[in-house]
Amino acid sequence: MGELAELSGLTIRTLHHFDDVGLLRPERTSAGHRVYRREHVERLYRISVLRRFGTQLDEIGRALDDPTWSLDDALRGHLTALEDQVLRTERMLHRLEGVSVDPALGAAPRESDGGGDVDVCRRLLAVLEDTAVARTEPLRRIAVLVYDDLERAHEHLVRVFGLEPGPVHRDAHGAVVQAEVRTVDGLVMLHPVAPRWRLASPAALGAATGMLVVTVKDVDAHHAGVVARGGTITFEPTDQPYGVREYGALGPEGEPWSFWTPLGP
Repeated sequence: MGELAELSGLTIRTLHHFDDVGLLRPERTSAGHRVYRREHVERLYRISVLRRFGTQLDEIGRALDDPTWSLDDALRGHLTALEDQVLRTERMLHRLEGVSVDPALGAAPRESDGGGDVDVCRRLLAVLEDTAVARTEPLRRIAVLVYDDLERAHEHLVRVFGLEPGPVHRDAHGAVVQAEVRTVDGLVMLHPVAPRWRLASPAALGAATGMLVVTVKDVDAHHAGVVARGGTITFEPTDQPYGVREYGALGPEGEPWSFWTPLGP
């Protein structure tokens, strides 16, 4: 029970309660120790998913005994719910970034102030709005970076910059044709050189027509890690006049990257 509590993030008291109410009853050894097997872990996942959706424990018990319930369907539903939550969170972050109440505006909007109060009110109400995502509304940005050597680029971005590794797709001959890395809030797709679409690598151009900026929790710690892993730094962490502490580094084919952390008030 202690091991399951540690791995699941639940308390021993919670697992005891699940056992007492018949929601999750493990096997017992001859010495009386509780033993959890795969079926218990799957059941615990089902319990946790339903609890996260606000389902009462007695209702969870009935749902767990439904023979039509499947783990695959639950996972897909959980994924859909999480994606919707992420979209709503990103939308709220975007709207909050544009809200800044200037004390000098006064309590009521005036025609002479250019509608400043009115604009703030509209933005605040937009933050409060909680409507479904429209079918035509853009959902998520995906950055696409072009590289000559996708495998080397993927390895560099994961090992040196610390991005989360995504899948690496290969053709029938084993050559990498597409790869992905991830940040907490999005996907970065690594695309091969494609003259047909006028996509060339920074290494071939000797220049880059864009760059990626990544927000990190602690820019100085991230900088130290990149240096330790052999990254090439273009400028050291610096407090910028636009409200961030930022440093620059070169990517796997010499293209510029920037990492920053917003400065506090």
